[in-house]
Amino acid sequence: MAYSQKKNRSIYIFLILALLVLGSNYTVMVIQPFEPVTDTLILASLFDLTILLPLFFYLFVVRNRLSIITLLPVVIAGFWFAFFIVPHHDLVIFEYVKYGIFALEGLFIAIELFLAAILLRKIPTLYKNYKTQKEINYYYPPAMRMAMNKTFGTRKLIDILVYDFSIFYYGFFSWKKKWEDRKHLHSFTIHTNSGYFGLFIMLVHAMVIEVIGVHFLIAHFWSPTAAWIFTALDLYALLWIIADYQAVRLSPIVINDHKLFAQVGIRREIIVDLKTIKSIQPTITGKKERTREKQSFSITLPNFFEEDPQFEIELTEPALANLPFGLKKEMTKLYVTVDDKEAFLQAINRNLEDTKTDHE
Repeated sequence: MAYSQKKNRSIYIFLILALLVLGSNYTVMVIQPFEPVTDTLILASLFDLTILLPLFFYLFVVRNRLSIITLLPVVIAGFWFAFFIVPHHDLVIFEYVKYGIFALEGLFIAIELFLAAILLRKIPTLYKNYKTQKEINYYYPPAMRMAMNKTFGTRKLIDILVYDFSIFYYGFFSWKKKWEDRKHLHSFTIHTNSGYFGLFIMLVHAMVIEVIGVHFLIAHFWSPTAAWIFTALDLYALLWIIADYQAVRLSPIVINDHKLFAQVGIRREIIVDLKTIKSIQPTITGKKERTREKQSFSITLPNFFEEDPQFEIELTEPALANLPFGLKKEMTKLYVTVDDKEAFLQAINRNLEDTKTDHE
């Protein structure tokens, strides 16, 4: 638990530092409070974005956790950010750095092609493992994660890849799929009676308008190339919203004889051993207290009007939750809102009674 919290804290520190570096350089180069923009300022900006930013990424994210190869995209992205915000590129060093970045991009592409070749060779094994895992892991992300771990060995990069795969799987390939009930399973949907579908439609409309509007504004006032970059990012965000709704639709809470499985969109997931459930009751913890809790997991959906969760479930032992980008955190309490709350309450109480009987 301490390691997980320390890891999360390091990533948050990096994100804050990255925002400071990007924001300060954008201010100096684009808003230009210190006119004129001198060669010294340009060199400083280039240093910040191609050396300092990747260094922060290494110190707070990569070290002892990820392959150093993951630095390459940060260096490349930092340079191209500098290239687009710097008002002129007359410095000779800019050309040398640009050629170096081209070489890094070539290396990165070569590594990706090599990994793709390995992946293609192992696709039959991966597919076989995925079919096996689907029978015991009821959602796409954990099934794919376990299949990849069995196929390629346990790698921290796999968690990040599975998150990206989930976005494309739910965004493009799940439209005609429906949840299929299985024998000896109890499933409880969380979206049918919520206002999440209305919120989803509103967000999609807003994103479509933003994609079109922001593209033309940036193209007109800044750069056509930058406009297409922001458009690609907006389209990815739109795909994320669609994928999240599809994941919600296809991922009810599942209770089998031993465990409770829950996945909230593509945002988070958790597996709880039923024997570790201490109690279930209507939510009595206030909103302020809930926001301060560090080890609580919410199985609820955003809504137009925020309501308290129906139930709070306390655990005797922490359960490990999977969060975006490979983050993990231990949880000791669940907050739950389901469509059929009476059936859900009965299922949990039945388990509590069985556990009590076993102990006696």
